[in-house]
Amino acid sequence: MDRVGTHWVPRPLGRRSILKAGLAAAPALIGLPVFAAEPGPVVETRSGKLRGAAGPGVATFKGIPYAASTEGANRFRPPQPVKHWAGIRDAVEFGNSAPQAPANPSPLNAWYGTIRTVSEDCLSLNVFTPGLKGKRPVMVWLHGGAWSSCAGSAPGFDGTNLAKDGDVVVVTVNHRLNLFGYVRLDDKDERFADSGNAGLLDLVAALKWVRDDIASFGGDPHNVTIFGQSGGAAKVSAMLAMPAAKGLFHKAIAQSCSGSIRIAGEEEAARLTHGLAVKLGLDKADGAALQAAPAEQIIAALQSIPNAFRPVLDGRSFKRNPFEPGAPPTAANIPLIIGNAADEARLYMAADPKNFSLDAAEVHKRVARFLQIDAAVADRILDSYRANLPGPSPSDLLAAIATDFTYRRNTTHEAMLQSASAHAPVYAYVFDWKTPVMDGVLKTPHTCEVPFVFGTSEAAAPLVGTSPELPKLTKILISTWAAFAHAGNPNNATLPNWPRYDGTARSTMMIDLDSRIESNPGGAARQSLDPVPIYEYSMPINYVRA
Repeated sequence: MDRVGTHWVPRPLGRRSILKAGLAAAPALIGLPVFAAEPGPVVETRSGKLRGAAGPGVATFKGIPYAASTEGANRFRPPQPVKHWAGIRDAVEFGNSAPQAPANPSPLNAWYGTIRTVSEDCLSLNVFTPGLKGKRPVMVWLHGGAWSSCAGSAPGFDGTNLAKDGDVVVVTVNHRLNLFGYVRLDDKDERFADSGNAGLLDLVAALKWVRDDIASFGGDPHNVTIFGQSGGAAKVSAMLAMPAAKGLFHKAIAQSCSGSIRIAGEEEAARLTHGLAVKLGLDKADGAALQAAPAEQIIAALQSIPNAFRPVLDGRSFKRNPFEPGAPPTAANIPLIIGNAADEARLYMAADPKNFSLDAAEVHKRVARFLQIDAAVADRILDSYRANLPGPSPSDLLAAIATDFTYRRNTTHEAMLQSASAHAPVYAYVFDWKTPVMDGVLKTPHTCEVPFVFGTSEAAAPLVGTSPELPKLTKILISTWAAFAHAGNPNNATLPNWPRYDGTARSTMMIDLDSRIESNPGGAARQSLDPVPIYEYSMPINYVRA
């Protein structure tokens, strides 16, 4: 699931707006090359020199290409090398967002899903660094939006405050999405053998760029943490299992894992590819035919198959699922933080305020439909949650069950598997601070912790509000995530002692203004879901409507 991938494209400005904005700004507004108003810091990478922008305590370098454009002959192929450029290239504007289906933004998630102009020339990254000298830990953000949408340049992912207050180098990445990154082509041409995992191969290329070039930005290539939320957490889980990524990162943080246990099998991938060919009027979805199709036509086809395409068990990049039958051997030495927001599903329920005042009969119907179970099993699950929650309303029951099925159960499953087989520690959490917006009905919804990790709560005010307690929460999250990036251990002065997770105590940090440790929070109710298959992205999400 993970449909926070809404976005908008800026409206073109007319001549009067350009004049009003000022002559100095006009080149950017009318699409001419952008030059920094004042000389910024310059670094040299393998591909050429870059000029960034200096801010208070942090220098930024945006839109850095880590691979060539994916349009034309490069469409559906593994990422190709960037050509060296002469002179100094300005790195003061974010790069293009990956092609994706358009969607209308919501005030609750625009800070997360806002994108820039889409283009197949989208393989770029952004660096936020406290200084060009030294060797700081590197944190590489893998954005959410399932496998289908969003971008690393969203306002909520600005790495300035995390870099400055955490003394880390932050990198945010754009990569191919949806069918541009994950279509398994019906083609024996070796050029397209990796099309089903091209988007993840983009992330491998980005991590190789970090390995080779981040020292020029004050980062330590031997101390790299990948972190991501929702779809980004699924990407983290996949990278933990991907042999090509082994050695390119050293720690991982997975926030709100959803369909992260399994990826698509060959049969599912073939079915999606055939459906795409039919929609495009093609006899066969081979590389030549799909390379010839205009990007706009492909994006239009995406609107009727949202969130469908995902990484594939292709026998090349993946010979097994990320966390099935167990934790991947490639992750054995990777310390891991893994957790959830307490009430993930309430973000999606907010699409219709009536979802917060449902009656028992409606909730029973939706639970049975959503979990694809009969009425008797639905009764048992609802009874279990009713017995283990404090005075729940029917809507509370729906929110708790949907949260556990689509997020929490996968997260705890990964934590159990990793802690049982890995040599490195696992730390589990639930983010439990409740937002006051919408009169408090959202409680702790999906994405709620992200603005505090990045220190971007002002951008996310429609979701988290403007309470004077937000700076304290920001300090807790930045201190904790940064401590882990520095040393592989999240313990710091803002929290009580955080023990490692294991299958016996299942110690979980409940992160709040006053954090606490609980043992397997919500586990008694969640156990009732054991007869239901594990959630995957291919399953329908239909609990938010009648």
